[in-house]
Amino acid sequence: MTSLRVAVIGHGKLGSIHARLLHEAEDFELTVVADPIAGNRQLASDTLSVPTTPNITQLMSDFDCAIIATPTVFHHQVAKTLLQNGKHVLIEKPITATLAEARELVALADARDLILQVGHVVRFDHRFQAAQQIIRSPRLIECRRASGYTFRSMDVGVTLDLMIHDLDLVLALVNSPIVEIQAVGSPVIGPHEDVAHARLTFENGALANLSASRASYQQVRSLQATGPFGFVDVNFMEDSITTVGIGESLRQLDIDPVRATEETKLDITERFFTELLPRTTLTPKPCNAIAEEHKDFFVSITEKSTPRVSGETGLQVLEVAKRISDLIQSGASTEQAVTGGPHFNASGTRADRRSIHRSGVRGL
Repeated sequence: MTSLRVAVIGHGKLGSIHARLLHEAEDFELTVVADPIAGNRQLASDTLSVPTTPNITQLMSDFDCAIIATPTVFHHQVAKTLLQNGKHVLIEKPITATLAEARELVALADARDLILQVGHVVRFDHRFQAAQQIIRSPRLIECRRASGYTFRSMDVGVTLDLMIHDLDLVLALVNSPIVEIQAVGSPVIGPHEDVAHARLTFENGALANLSASRASYQQVRSLQATGPFGFVDVNFMEDSITTVGIGESLRQLDIDPVRATEETKLDITERFFTELLPRTTLTPKPCNAIAEEHKDFFVSITEKSTPRVSGETGLQVLEVAKRISDLIQSGASTEQAVTGGPHFNASGTRADRRSIHRSGVRGL
């Protein structure tokens, strides 16, 4: 199959990774790297022997598609120019700095029948892909993402920098509108929030707790989910995930734990994580998530299919992230969701959502 000519816009830390992987890929031919910073262009030229330019508009005829890895504030301007010139675009997360900008890009790509993909790369992580096959109708999801202060992505707060990764995962796992958002956070160094905590309540009763910090002494990237399937623990810092299933022995168990004999208690304790709640460690085959993202971009263009993380999806995730960051900046802590869209629904009351604390285990 013929390779696609691709440009990389922005050759900073992430852009240089995109450029290197594209340079090595069979599906793409890296034809140009654009960056206004002379040092970044020199690095691309020295390491990849690829033409560079400070202004991509000068070389529009040299590529078919592009990956945008500029600071967020430039996403809209660069992507709009590319789409208007008939180029397919993979744009790093968040899709844009504002909802209005994101809506314009989604509409423009749709009108011109072009692929607009958003770089929520954790969707392509081998650990998440394995976990996603197990997690069905989750009732509770808890995500933590923390790192030290790196002085990158300072144009946005930690919600749009780090938490947005986990927001995308949560919305991919929970097929229900959001009915309430709670959030708190604060700046540590910059003008935007550097620490953020959010709780999402969904119409089907599911809850998601998310924590993000870029001022942490400890690096953490984890996702835990509980539901009728049992429990799944994903540690993105390691190459394995832990699952705790619901064994048939537990479903058939009929005892009163308060009045149970010592013999029965001992028997249950010994079988707890082998038969009742069997625990398993899975080791999914490792992959390079960014390279997998590139493959999805290639397939979407060549087969005219919808990418795993489309522009519409990126817009939905940004909408939730913006509501969280706006709530933090307002100093409030709770907001009833009042907008439309697949992840918002203002109808119903708490009394109507009686299933909020119900479990899928043993018919509870």
